[in-house]
Amino acid sequence: MSAVSLFLASWVVPVSSPVIADGAVAIRDGRILAVGEALTLKSQFPEARVENCQGVLLPGLVNAHIHLELSAYRIPQPTGAQSFCDWIRALLKLRQTGEISVPETVRAARQMLEQQYRAGIVLLLDIGNTIPASPAIAQTTAMHSTFLLELLGPDARAEEQVLARIDSLPDSVLATAHAPYSTTAGIMTVLKKRADRLGHIFSLHVAESVDEVVLLRNGQGCFRGFLEERGAWDGRFLRPGKNTPGVVDYLAGLGLVDANLLCVHCVQISEEEVRLLAARGCRICLCPGSNRFLGVGVAPLERMLDQGLLPAIGTDSMASNKSLDLWREMRILREDHPGVSPARILAMATLGGAQALGRARDFGTLSSGKMASLLNARSPALQGAGDAEQLLDILTSGGQPEKLRWMGENGNITA
Repeated sequence: MSAVSLFLASWVVPVSSPVIADGAVAIRDGRILAVGEALTLKSQFPEARVENCQGVLLPGLVNAHIHLELSAYRIPQPTGAQSFCDWIRALLKLRQTGEISVPETVRAARQMLEQQYRAGIVLLLDIGNTIPASPAIAQTTAMHSTFLLELLGPDARAEEQVLARIDSLPDSVLATAHAPYSTTAGIMTVLKKRADRLGHIFSLHVAESVDEVVLLRNGQGCFRGFLEERGAWDGRFLRPGKNTPGVVDYLAGLGLVDANLLCVHCVQISEEEVRLLAARGCRICLCPGSNRFLGVGVAPLERMLDQGLLPAIGTDSMASNKSLDLWREMRILREDHPGVSPARILAMATLGGAQALGRARDFGTLSSGKMASLLNARSPALQGAGDAEQLLDILTSGGQPEKLRWMGENGNITA
């Protein structure tokens, strides 16, 4: 059995318990043994190797929604006169021109993944349409990542092709659906059953824009026009005789709303739909930076919290966000939801993400038994924090700290 290592810091932020001034984290064999006051843990582990980290120790952050394969894409921010569908048109046009090569795509994705790790991300969920853009990239850092192949098809012809592809996929390839506005009920149902069988999360873009609600409610709006342009409209999104007031209601009618569903965005959902997600134990991931970039609205975070939900946070992609920085996402949440406490926002970026991805056994908090991936944050602002409340305020609204480094993996210091 390896020796115990003891990491000391001016502040330890366990997330699952109150902030500890002059705290410490004891680890052995890559797992946390104990978290508490430095004097107590020094007495408990007198033979431990001691490392004074200064600054703040907190859990690694979790990015629960990112598209690494779009890291080389830069789409102009939509103007007030442009719709969500106009942004999709611009993205598809750029992808279809071939201006960005496969090597460039992979190189940008690898660089972004490394950037995520340097910025304090220990765990992420990557969504992509092409398999080559992800698994190999994940080998370049000590980050823990999962890749889901994203499939879509809006009409009968596409559904037949996609279902055949799904049937040919080996179980080693985890797959999910894109969104209710781009993917038929048949495809989503088959993919959800497959995800349940393989035991991985089923991530789905849900209620990102009001146009999605309009399409599923009455078959109108910009998405219908978008599909008609491409000869892909056959009315499959309409459900005669079914009441579809919202996107979550539509998914519930298909039997997809349960604890294995991760709903990403959730901007245009009603209070009743929030209650339904909570009652079914669904998971939620908010992407405030992307929502602000696209001008689609603000997710009802307060309603979610009131129902006992702790949403995760994601950055989405460079095609729909100015910066894939989870520290910035926390700051945007603070701006959009001033009544939500800094402690709750930080919990979303750590514990909420770990829970959403089914990895809370290992990540999300500094507590006994968790993986010893400790994030050490330092900055003049953090150093000047007078109490725990001020510290949490700085962590969630001050942007990325000036100095970040990883501590504690197997008792070793990693830069």
